[in-house]
Amino acid sequence: MNYDRIQQQAGHLPAFQIADAINSTLKESANLVVTAPPGAGKSTVLPLTLLEATPQGRILMLEPRRLAARQIAERMASILGEPVGKTVGYRVRFENKVSSETRIEVLTEGILTRMLIHDATLEGVSAVIFDEFHERSINSDLALALTRQAQEIIRPDLKIIIMSATIDASAICEALQAPLIESEGRMFSVETVYSETDIARYDIYKEVAATILKAADRYEGDILAFLPGQSEILKCKEILDASLSRASAELSVTQVYPLYGNLPPEKQRLAIAPSCEGERKIVLATPIAETSLTIEGVRIVVDSGLCRKQVYDARTGLSHLETVTISKDMATQRKGRAGRVAEGICYRLWTQTSEHLMEDQRRPEIEEADLTSMVLDIAAFGENNPQSLLWLTPPPGSNLLNAKELLLSLEAIEPDGSITPLGRKMATLPCHPRIAKMMMSSESSALKALACDVAALLEEKDPMSDSEDSDMALRLSILRSQRQKNSLGRWARIAQIAQEYRRMLKVKEDNEPVDAEEVGRLIALAYPERIAMAIDNIGHFRMSNGKTIFIDSSDAMSAQQWLAIASLNVSAQPSGTNASTPLPSSGKAGRVFLSAPVNIIDLPTHEFDNISWDSKAGIIRMQRERRIGTLVVDSKPLQDADKQQIIHILCTAIRKEGLSMLDWNEDVQWLQRRVAKVREWHPEMELPDLSTAHLMETAGKWLPFYLDQGGKLKTSTAELRKLNLPEILWAQIPYEQQQEIDRLAPTHIVVPSGSHIRIDYRQGAEAPILSVRLQECFGMTQTPAVDDGRQPLLLELLSPGFKPVQLTQDLASFWQSTYFEVRKELKRRYPKHFWPENPLESEAVRGVKRKK
Repeated sequence: MNYDRIQQQAGHLPAFQIADAINSTLKESANLVVTAPPGAGKSTVLPLTLLEATPQGRILMLEPRRLAARQIAERMASILGEPVGKTVGYRVRFENKVSSETRIEVLTEGILTRMLIHDATLEGVSAVIFDEFHERSINSDLALALTRQAQEIIRPDLKIIIMSATIDASAICEALQAPLIESEGRMFSVETVYSETDIARYDIYKEVAATILKAADRYEGDILAFLPGQSEILKCKEILDASLSRASAELSVTQVYPLYGNLPPEKQRLAIAPSCEGERKIVLATPIAETSLTIEGVRIVVDSGLCRKQVYDARTGLSHLETVTISKDMATQRKGRAGRVAEGICYRLWTQTSEHLMEDQRRPEIEEADLTSMVLDIAAFGENNPQSLLWLTPPPGSNLLNAKELLLSLEAIEPDGSITPLGRKMATLPCHPRIAKMMMSSESSALKALACDVAALLEEKDPMSDSEDSDMALRLSILRSQRQKNSLGRWARIAQIAQEYRRMLKVKEDNEPVDAEEVGRLIALAYPERIAMAIDNIGHFRMSNGKTIFIDSSDAMSAQQWLAIASLNVSAQPSGTNASTPLPSSGKAGRVFLSAPVNIIDLPTHEFDNISWDSKAGIIRMQRERRIGTLVVDSKPLQDADKQQIIHILCTAIRKEGLSMLDWNEDVQWLQRRVAKVREWHPEMELPDLSTAHLMETAGKWLPFYLDQGGKLKTSTAELRKLNLPEILWAQIPYEQQQEIDRLAPTHIVVPSGSHIRIDYRQGAEAPILSVRLQECFGMTQTPAVDDGRQPLLLELLSPGFKPVQLTQDLASFWQSTYFEVRKELKRRYPKHFWPENPLESEAVRGVKRKK
């Protein structure tokens, strides 16, 4: 290795000054953390200087993005005066420039994970560098966890180096038990200009364009503007192109370059290449240009303060892009792009007040991402318990569970978490396990080729995203037609990815006409929970996971009976509806973007014995159904249903609807009140709780015996309401306690007339009540009592017409005083009845007794 050449080409960079310290530290320590400000040269200089300390092995350096990996490898090769692929090479998705002579490989993070799965020892590798680790992607966290596992178990000699510009180094040093080496920067001062007001997100591209034009007029140097995504970049470029074409001759040499992940590599290189002499450059970039990349000549940064972020919703199992506010560390990274070559200026399109509300650091992606690919990779690595790995940030347990459930449904892992043979094949493909399952499950070569086309279309931005038609087959037909004509245009990237997948599956290109139902079957393999059946409302479908979705009526797919949904947005609402518009399912509605018709004959179904309580009809429904998820394909009556299952379902229904299913008549309520009174008076008896709420909750304990009597199971409300509930409830009380209740709280009192009057143990009353006609109490000297005489009854004395005339718990006092006032009124109202002056010596009567 020509160390003198490295010093000659890069010795002026600050990172070169710490190279010796890094090499000597790595002789004593297995792990190391290096921080260096933007522009210090850490990504290009330090790997080269490490070659001196590791003469025997290869050095792997991970970069979060493909563009950065290419540029860094090209820069290091340039320092050495060699072509890429000799001493320094790179490997990114579907692109490989390494050789047998390569000592430094710059990789994207997923490449290292697959290397570890293939060879957990990383044989021939001496050091692994995690560059720009502050981005904390899920792939970098996984790659680090697997590398640490390999280091701890079988490769103690393997060196791990974490490098970043903005990071909480102390926490990582503690976790890795690693020393810290810091490099001085080579940054020039950058002035910050804040916006006077916060800009609406939907107008951000207009404000970025206006700020660029203002800055170009005031300051010299190239301009780098950060926008959230490709759509905003193209809209902003359109405004700038139009404005610059009308501008002065001085500005006419200004070139506008977009820079985003889906841009072809040759156009990405144009964006980051130095400006030609006499030319001024404006680069409109996503966060791809925040770190690692060097765009020479940039002195002005315009920062929208926004970025796109994948958000995983565990409730739906779907991930979707959201536009979110960046964190302060991201804003610092972006600002630093303006101070690489000279003093610069950074326009921030937000107020200083809003900046206080920004998070200090971006959150690790592992905390909120879809973990399905990660869990499959871990299983392929040989570990069936992801939580046992040495994580810097442990993955959330709920998201891990969701990932395992999906992998089980895809037949990629066993219930214990170990990988299946199919799962191992799926793990070899650089795509989501859903897509891998689709490709690996295709039987014929033609179907595999179609699966490759479908996979490429699903992974890339939809070339027909502005269309209201969601037809996947239409898009695939166009792709094949354009490919056959060798006139791909905007389909080129999709065609390239499909070609790479065909190479991996060893199948030939196929441009035959597309069978739409075959497309649907492939999508159903990847997204079994998104098989959808049309329901009553036009354009509305219910998916096999129970969620409701909709398709615009102008879309031809809205007329299909069965669909497989490839892409949807769960937060959308149907056109013409609002938040109060009822949808035909309890599941949340979603807007469909990509779909294909599917023939249910091609789909696996499962039999399901649906025994359920129909609350509207008041009966048990028993059907043997053929289902796809929650969707019923067809059904037939079930004749051999298990009695115990039916009883369980009835008891469960009673917990919710017991008030209407059973006859809670007055006799039942009276018994409940009576037993409740004795429970209140004598808690030591530990009488059963006969309250309605408790009985409905515990129906499974006391009711089953009475449901299956006489050889016929009771399965309807009509039959259930015929049950003798007072008798059933009384039977829940042991015989000895029944006797005690009868003694302490008798059902009736015999009054002087000989009538048996039922005692009302009324809820909320201070004492049990005896409602009896006054005439039947003549001769009764004392107030009757229950509970062994401790509870005097409250006598509700009635007129001959059963109207209350007096309440008393002191009958003796009533006869001596109040009776005579009551007697006057009764004589007036009931003159034919006998109202004696001395009721204690008079005969009690039930009806009319003629006056003597």
